[in-house]
Amino acid sequence: MKKSIALISVLIILLSITFTACSKKNVVIDEDGEKHVLLTDKNGEFVQDEYGVVFEVVTDSRGETETKRFDFPDRVTNKRGNKIENSFVKLHVPSKWTDFSLADKLSMKHKGKACLDMNKTQCQVDVKWNVMLTNEKLYEDYRGPVRWLVESQFNFSDLKEYETEICGLPAKAISYRSAEGGTFYYYLVERGLAAFEIEAYACDECFTEDELKEVISDAYTLKDLGGVRPTAQSTEKSEETSDTSSAE
Repeated sequence: MKKSIALISVLIILLSITFTACSKKNVVIDEDGEKHVLLTDKNGEFVQDEYGVVFEVVTDSRGETETKRFDFPDRVTNKRGNKIENSFVKLHVPSKWTDFSLADKLSMKHKGKACLDMNKTQCQVDVKWNVMLTNEKLYEDYRGPVRWLVESQFNFSDLKEYETEICGLPAKAISYRSAEGGTFYYYLVERGLAAFEIEAYACDECFTEDELKEVISDAYTLKDLGGVRPTAQSTEKSEETSDTSSAE
């Protein structure tokens, strides 16, 4: 009997060790089931370059460790599924919200009153990131279709463009109203090399804008990986170049 108890105790300890090792923050398992040990800093955060690339710790044929570049997976998720991370964003899904992220954005949907009415749009938040296009381009790509929508469709109104703050960062913002009784919001912020587009919809009975921004700021961490955002070419510089060419 004692031997059986001792054996069970040893098995429990071994299982516990295995579970802890697989649960380390710097270990990720890819879609093929292979484990990758990623390099982390003293705070346990992934070491990344300005483009979001992480570094894998590997052992060579001589038993020596080295690091090599490793593309960050579309998403790294904890076992509960409420903490999601990718190259540029972390999302900790709050209570009464659910994750419905895709490869190109981290998203969450509110399990509130709108869920009970199939005719109403549910409150939701989408966060996307971009390291290629300028802020001006991203802003105009969103602003153009929205202006057309509000001007041509009777069920959208009250278009506003303004400056605000979200996630502790200054943001260019756009909002417009829906006849369903809610507001669409768009926030454009930058941190390091990345620009972040935050698109959200809030039902009147669920959130004011300030309440929604607080939820977003608590749920999302926009990583600062360094680097400098691309900017649009100066119009004045282009004109000077044109004048010089004409003179020649």
